[in-house]
Amino acid sequence: MPSTNLIKVHLFHVGRTEEAPLLSDTLGKVHAKVYSDRIQLINRKKYRLEELASSRDIPEISGVSEVICFSVMNFREGHGPGKADHHTPLESINYDGGSPGEDTAVLYDPTSGYMAIQYAHSGPRHSAIQRYLNAFLVEGAYELKPKFDTEFERKFQTQRHLTRIETKIDTSQVSEEDLKANQAAQHIFNASRELDGTMLNITIGVESKRKGVWLNDKAKELAGWLKGLNQEDDNTVTKLETKGFVDDEKPEIIDLLGGRLTAEIEVPISTADYRMEIEERWIALYRVFASWKRKGFVR
Repeated sequence: MPSTNLIKVHLFHVGRTEEAPLLSDTLGKVHAKVYSDRIQLINRKKYRLEELASSRDIPEISGVSEVICFSVMNFREGHGPGKADHHTPLESINYDGGSPGEDTAVLYDPTSGYMAIQYAHSGPRHSAIQRYLNAFLVEGAYELKPKFDTEFERKFQTQRHLTRIETKIDTSQVSEEDLKANQAAQHIFNASRELDGTMLNITIGVESKRKGVWLNDKAKELAGWLKGLNQEDDNTVTKLETKGFVDDEKPEIIDLLGGRLTAEIEVPISTADYRMEIEERWIALYRVFASWKRKGFVR
């Protein structure tokens, strides 16, 4: 059986409006509540702040500048996993009145304002964590902005003579307020909704370089808007690609959803319950965060 597993980590900058309190204060107030009072309903799922700690409490990283470690979980109220081995049939797991849950590890550095978040396929993602934290505010808001790989961003910004842009959008996740920011998209979104469509596929392709120059501005305007939608919910846009010339070489396809700064790191797994201990994940997040800081991604 494997003793470790890879996790992916993404980097975000945490912004806040003037009215919003310090994030560390909000985390402390939420953590002081009883477990049931920490629950918030976000997009029909229940989320809860699970654990909160300082790097001073974790021996492996206690000597570094202080960072805040926490985790947010969601309840899985649908079909759950079972217990399996090579010699017996799949068995149910008795949750004794509870339910399966998935948690996401987070590391926040108040000094720089940057946050490292474990990517969780089934657990809370950054968009849900942002909405969860904002749900406890009386005034103001926090915004988690993803950090993109500098080489990726350079390629996208210098890509010229586009020959194609292709995207796939879940229109059920796009609000009327979102559409006000892009009037050109309103007609096609409204047509899709009138037909009860939920998935919208858009492909725009041109053949000549002259038209490619025209497509450049339009495509980058559209791409910027769509990337903004995914900052609110990263399930809204599931495909966003452009094709064009970079550095006067042959045309290159750039996946605009794949340019987010990402690192992978091994984390030990318990063979007893197949979970990664939260402290092990926090330590892994700090190692990735420290590496990004040395490389200048955290400023």
